[in-house]
Amino acid sequence: MSVLPDPGASRAVLIGTSRYDHLEQLPAVSNNLTALATLLNGPLSLRLPAPHVTVVEDPPDPGSVIDPLRQAAAEATDTLLVYYAGHGLIDPHDALILALPRTQPGHIETSLNYDWLRHILLNSPAQRHIVLLDCCYSGLALGRMSAPQELADQAAVEGTFLLAASAETRTALAPVGDAHTAFTGALLDTLRHGIPGGPLPASVIAGRHLAFDGDLRR
Repeated sequence: MSVLPDPGASRAVLIGTSRYDHLEQLPAVSNNLTALATLLNGPLSLRLPAPHVTVVEDPPDPGSVIDPLRQAAAEATDTLLVYYAGHGLIDPHDALILALPRTQPGHIETSLNYDWLRHILLNSPAQRHIVLLDCCYSGLALGRMSAPQELADQAAVEGTFLLAASAETRTALAPVGDAHTAFTGALLDTLRHGIPGGPLPASVIAGRHLAFDGDLRR
């Protein structure tokens, strides 16, 4: 497995719900999707070709998410990145569900169960899975901290890097009037500018490698 993903063998699926029939509106989510898709296409991130980044905005039903997710999972052999932004809810079995525009509290069939997404990841030939969850209770994706270890192990996906916006019992932040939700805003800033005092961004390292290779060919 290479340090940097191969853009041609990698895929990203960005899922976001900003408009709801029965829940609070999250207009910043639409901005999240646009900004993250642009960044993934550009030199500061994975440099993915535009056709390799699928944006699923305000999907009307779970199938509208599952179908493009299955396709991307089947095509990715290097890295598969899956992002969700919207309302996170908890089902009667204490599992994470991802809200869609028509989601009704108490009607889990109107939402996307995170476990469905997990099973698709498990069946992907991708060497790496990156899951970004910008929603309330997103820590549930790794199982409750108080749950037995075997349950937490079942919730995890081998080879997956998961970033969650909140702990299993906490809500995520979406400040009114901000262009982006708090988690995604911080993520975008880090991808663009790096961490002060931290290692060089991967894009800078890649650029130096390319320049060095060019010198060898002269």
